Amino acid sequence: MARALEDRAVIVTGAARGLGRAYAIAAAREGAAVVVADVDAAGAAAVASEIAVGGGYAVSHGASVSAAGTGEALVQLCRDAFGTVDGLINNAGVLSPGLATEQDAATIRNTIDTNVTGVINCGTAAMRAMSGRGGAIVNIISGALLGSDRLALYGATKAAVLGLTYGWALEGANLGVRVNALAPLAWTDMSNEMGGDDAGKGGAPDAIAPAAVYLLSDRSAALNGQVMRADGTQLALMAPPAFAYTVPGRDWTLDAIDEAIAGRLAVGVTPVGLGAGAAAQQV
Repeated sequence: MARALEDRAVIVTGAARGLGRAYAIAAAREGAAVVVADVDAAGAAAVASEIAVGGGYAVSHGASVSAAGTGEALVQLCRDAFGTVDGLINNAGVLSPGLATEQDAATIRNTIDTNVTGVINCGTAAMRAMSGRGGAIVNIISGALLGSDRLALYGATKAAVLGLTYGWALEGANLGVRVNALAPLAWTDMSNEMGGDDAGKGGAPDAIAPAAVYLLSDRSAALNGQVMRADGTQLALMAPPAFAYTVPGRDWTLDAIDEAIAGRLAVGVTPVGLGAGAAAQQV
């Protein structure tokens, strides 16, 4: 049986360790040539060497995804090394846990630059490269976007990536490029930054990686603009967000809004801490 990514060339960002490393190795095992990208140049080179020792093809690149031109550099490297660009796993990110009232400006800027600007840099460059030829982008998000204690900043950046996923999926449909998101729950160095016990930290990265490979491959041809959740034991798809409860038009005075919230719209009111975010723990 042909491997799922045979004769494909893909880019994986944040691939020096953890989930990114697992994605890169899994893609190579399914036949892809891989650009292993990470701000840790030595770590990226080590993963590329590991893939080569296993009989695969890989090159590495060390740079921050937030830096201007990094997306284009990764695309050019992929073309130069393998002749094509067929996919991207937009995985690079930083966690930055902490109370919103205690995070400094440098932390906020770095988190947004890496988790949002970096995704845009790489995603738009890959989309341009794959336009008209076909390909797939997998944006890595998180259950934290639904709300999680001490992860509001991180969750907000992942919510931004979710919005990019939905918008890019619409644009990509006209270009032959599918765009989906994966929300993994895995036990990595990043999740260990949260401290606490090990319960609920998810499965091993190797157990999550097949979901990313699936979304890159033609096996997921029917999926575009979808969010997959994988924790190593369970698999789920997120229902696209929508305004589910509506009250017909009227003169929306304060009293009328109060009446609607207490009446027809009451079914949509969930106390903070009891909704999807609490159940989605964690990154």
